[in-house]
Amino acid sequence: MKEIPATQIANTVLEQLGNGGVFLCTADEEQRNVMTIGWGGVTRFCNELCFLAPVRASRHTFGILKRNPNFTVSVPLHAMRAELAFAGSKSGRDVNKFEGHGITAAPAQAVNVPIVAECELHIECEPVASAEMPSRQVEAAMLERWYPTRDMHTYFIGKIVRCYYTDDAR
Repeated sequence: MKEIPATQIANTVLEQLGNGGVFLCTADEEQRNVMTIGWGGVTRFCNELCFLAPVRASRHTFGILKRNPNFTVSVPLHAMRAELAFAGSKSGRDVNKFEGHGITAAPAQAVNVPIVAECELHIECEPVASAEMPSRQVEAAMLERWYPTRDMHTYFIGKIVRCYYTDDAR
């Protein structure tokens, strides 16, 4: 494992968000879950380096985050399009995405949520805030394109407590 300042990976994360997404991992007492996110990123909030993770209230991940707001972000630095597509199209309500789909849960270093073992870059976060995005705050064309059913995102803001490459990366 090689620790790295989150400021040095912000562009890498942003590029991957626009190129298939990243894995957002959550867990509670009953289960672990992973989903793909294509929005969000490394930001500064109240002068802390944080990750902004948008999750719609309809998603299975949302309920898990409400019960345990710690989360991890695993960033693939190699092609994982099929795995990202799978994690983004299936619900953890219906399938364990960590079993038999090329996505393996591994222990995180600092939080009680897994990382995706196949990824090379990992961000571990503890909660500092969350905010619901009201539809009235979104520009009309974006609202119609991205929120036609008004299934709005809640932004989960996590302080980055660990950021690192795994041993087999970089």
